[in-house]
Formats: sequence, C-alpha cells, structure tokens
Amino acid sequence: MKPDSSRFFQIYLRMFTRPDSTFDLILDRKSTLRFGFFALLVPIIGYTLFYIMAWNAGGSPSTFSPWLALPVEKYFMYDIFLTLPGYYMAWLGASCTIFLISRLLNGAGSFENMLAVTGFGIGIATWSSLLHDLTDAILSTLGVIDMQEYEKLLNGPTFWRYLLLTLYVVYFLWFMYLFTIGIRKVQRFGWGRSVFLALVGLVTFQVILFIFIR
Repeated sequence: MKPDSSRFFQIYLRMFTRPDSTFDLILDRKSTLRFGFFALLVPIIGYTLFYIMAWNAGGSPSTFSPWLALPVEKYFMYDIFLTLPGYYMAWLGASCTIFLISRLLNGAGSFENMLAVTGFGIGIATWSSLLHDLTDAILSTLGVIDMQEYEKLLNGPTFWRYLLLTLYVVYFLWFMYLFTIGIRKVQRFGWGRSVFLALVGLVTFQVILFIFIR
C-alpha cells in the first residue's frame, strides 16, 4: 500500500527502510519543507531530553574542553538551551553549502528540496547516536548507572568505548548514504558529485554543531 505523502510519520518511518523511493514521494510537494523541518525536530527534541536527564544525573564532559567558553561542570545544563539553535544553524549551514556548490556545478534543484533532504538525513541518521545517549541518560536518571563513571568508561579502552566508536561509524555512513541519495534526487548529479557534496554537507553540519554541543 502506497503511503500518504501528506502524513509525516508515515513518511518518516518509511525513510528508515526505503529512503530512495521515499524522497520521490516528498520532493517538490507543498509539504516538502515542512516535513524536512519536522524531521529535524526529532533529534532536537531527543537531545534536549538527553541533556535535561544528563544534567539532572550530575553528568558533565570528562575528556575535552568545550569550544564555547562554558564551565565544564555546567556544560550539560547550557546544552539544554543550545541544542535547538545549534541544530537549526547546522541544518541551515549544511543546506546552504550544498546548495551553493551545487549551483556552481550546474545543479538545478531547489533550496527547499535541499533543506528537506538535509532535514531528513539529520533526523534519521542521528538515531545511531541518539538511541545510545538517551539510554544511558535514562539509566543514569533511574540510578542504574552513574553518569560520571560511564563517561569515563566511554573514554577508556573498554567495550563501551568500542561500542561508541562503532555507533559513530554507523552515524557517518548513514548520514553519507541519506545525503548522497537525496542530493542525487534533487540536483540530478551522478554518484561522484553527490558523494562529494554529501561529505561537504556532513562536515559543515558537524563543525557548526560541535560549536554548540558535543
């Protein structure tokens, strides 16, 4: 049964299993930009909840200095409020960069479609890290694990460290896949240009996001 292209949750869930054909359903529709923004809201809400729980559990970064001049012991508290603007600006930055380079390469896709592609790419691929982070925040809030001790385990030669690194690899590959096929649909480029633009978009997104949240 063909999903209703006017229903966001049907489209969002279908993007996990059939992103190529799902992009065909949403691009150049009245709901394109709206759905892309809705998809972006998923990790924004998820990570806002994570930072609320992590702060409540007494967590803080254990091995790095924040790029912003914020006290490390209150870093998670500030991130409760920085998650939304951080993701929003990273989304716009990645979309603008991909779109401008696409125009230089004679791409003909619209900026609205580009925003939708990056919105869904971010909103889907971020689950590779979000599911892990929400789980440890919930367990910390319930008192099952200690957030500070778990942060230390993530930065040592432990199983949990290797699990996290594996999730980061999934994160990178999933982003690249979704960005690449979305860019191909929007700009009508071949695989080479699409992969290049996907990488540029992902790096732009990640650098801007790291300024605000880790």
